[in-house]
Amino acid sequence: MDNNAIGAIAAAEGGDAVKIVVDPSLGPLEIRIGSAVIDVSGTILLKGRFLDDPRNAAKLGASIRNALVAAQPALKAQLEANHRAWTQPFARRVITWNAKLARSSIRGQRVADIHGRAALLEWAGAVIDPAGAKGPSALATAPKNPAAPTLASYIEYLEALIAAVA
Repeated sequence: MDNNAIGAIAAAEGGDAVKIVVDPSLGPLEIRIGSAVIDVSGTILLKGRFLDDPRNAAKLGASIRNALVAAQPALKAQLEANHRAWTQPFARRVITWNAKLARSSIRGQRVADIHGRAALLEWAGAVIDPAGAKGPSALATAPKNPAAPTLASYIEYLEALIAAVA
């Protein structure tokens, strides 16, 4: 994987069965299993920082789970249990975050994506328009990536992003 956000999802999916190493040489939706590089794009529409919209996280997780199962069929039950264990509570968080973003001042506004946060801005209800108003200034100092490839770090990262646009 090429960043800590993808690493966080891979760690949640694989649990103790995986070792997470962030490798910037991989593409944005590639992971390495053994020596093989696997595309885990699945149904995700790739936009810059696509995991700034956590609704993509479970989709990515399912693709990673499927790749891990293909590589290690004996771990199928464990990997499926891991997927349910993190996605169900995560989905409840996303519902809470959606409610916070529903009150965002940028909801329904035309906003220029000057900070490279299109996925986040669209999730918050903004319409991306290069001629639109500047996005929230707090995005200039918002974290660029989770601090570590863990689900807890990814959640902290998302909380910071939501605070920047809510």
